[in-house]
Amino acid sequence: MKSLYLLLSIFFLSFNINAQSFEDGWRYQKDNLTGTARFMGMSGAFSSLGGDLSAIGLNPAGATTFTTNRVTGTLSFYNTSNKADYFNQNTQAAYTSFDDRFVGMDQIGAVWVFQSDVSDWNKIAMSINYNKDAEYGNYYKIAGVNEAGNSATTYFVENANGIPLSDLKLVDDYTADYQWLGENYDYGAQQAYLGYQSYVINPVDPNDDNNTQYVANAVYNKVRHLNKITSTGDKSHIDFSIAGTYQKKLQLGFSFTAYSIDYLEHNSIEENNYDATSDLQYLKLQNTLRVEGSGLGIKLGAIYKIAPGTKLSLAYHSPEWLEINEYMKQSIHTEMGNGDVFDVHPDVENEFAPYKIITPSKFIIGASSVINKTAVISVDYTYQNMTDLHFKEKDADADTSYFDSLNDEIAATMQPVHKINAGGEIKLDKLSLRAGGFMATSPVKANKDLYAYKGYSAGMGYNFGSFVLDFAYRHSSGQISKNVLTLPDAAVVNDNINKYLIGIRYNF
Repeated sequence: MKSLYLLLSIFFLSFNINAQSFEDGWRYQKDNLTGTARFMGMSGAFSSLGGDLSAIGLNPAGATTFTTNRVTGTLSFYNTSNKADYFNQNTQAAYTSFDDRFVGMDQIGAVWVFQSDVSDWNKIAMSINYNKDAEYGNYYKIAGVNEAGNSATTYFVENANGIPLSDLKLVDDYTADYQWLGENYDYGAQQAYLGYQSYVINPVDPNDDNNTQYVANAVYNKVRHLNKITSTGDKSHIDFSIAGTYQKKLQLGFSFTAYSIDYLEHNSIEENNYDATSDLQYLKLQNTLRVEGSGLGIKLGAIYKIAPGTKLSLAYHSPEWLEINEYMKQSIHTEMGNGDVFDVHPDVENEFAPYKIITPSKFIIGASSVINKTAVISVDYTYQNMTDLHFKEKDADADTSYFDSLNDEIAATMQPVHKINAGGEIKLDKLSLRAGGFMATSPVKANKDLYAYKGYSAGMGYNFGSFVLDFAYRHSSGQISKNVLTLPDAAVVNDNINKYLIGIRYNF
């Protein structure tokens, strides 16, 4: 098991050197269960049902299930709790969306329905809907003694080796020097500069400006790590959809979709527990990553009524063509055994070269049945082949070697993801009760638990006539891995998320 996590961590955490990794692609393409409160109450099993604004995001053909015009809005808040296991040392952490904002807007949209009695196309519907795909708010804390003896100091040594000492010495000020290294070398040279200026590393020959070999300024056997990761942001989309019903049996739909990504991560890495004879006694590296992204995609869908109250559906989601822009700001603080303290805090936000992510397409098959006009059961199956996740340079003249290697790794180590959503609803006069469950398999061949997730939901709605008030609750859990910098020792993190929603549906 340890060797498995070693291999996975080397693959996933390449971000710290190259600024892109599979973990980024997984984060920006993954869609959590979000949407209207009714949609959430039934665990999103709506591709064959339609009649819900968020359901149109699954299958645009569902827009013609509506019998009247409708506008819907949904607010939410959520909390997370997780436990990280790092060398058999468990650390718990928690986060609530109230930390950043009072409530979030999960969904808002409208649909317009046009009916005809003189054509086989007896109904046409158009809709526009904003829907959140994923929420990135979370807090992780990884703490423990690294029993393998792997230190963050090696990160700075590896980045420094090969760079002349003269280029790491203070020439102007931290900001100007750090920026010059980024412009004339790369991000790795900036890491070397932080390590040298904070006395984390020393040159092998400090009297030779042409020295290109470095060693850690630390003596240690086992080091203690404290890694705190706080993230906020979300991914959302807007669907512009049109659908039609043919002879009251076949529903067909098309959506043009625009995606937006906003992600902010503050990563604080602390290390101590060096030997008493070590010059270096404590280091704290802080990285703040800011991500902005946008993209486009299309969706096609069909629903067929095979019997009164029973429908089958098929939907296709094209790849999402995403463009990602990343920005990084850093600082480092160190404390020496002789009492000296060093703070290196360049006032520079690195702007990495924009790149593209092409996500795998999705196929969704659904079936549903209405029983005595008072109960509904529905099941959806989603297939997505994660070996097709693809990274690409935006600049046509850029070096393709890193992304070529990353894409090869993805094709070799990833696998298709299978997802099941099931839900039901029962109407008791004006009150509706809902429940459901969902699960998705792991995208990783070597570990059936990593990045797999499952959960359940419940909800209710009350019909006041022209409008309906809905409530929903969703719980999900899964397992991920987190590393301290690029060290090969991964913490296994069990994540739990609870979400609460309130929505209003108004027919007009």
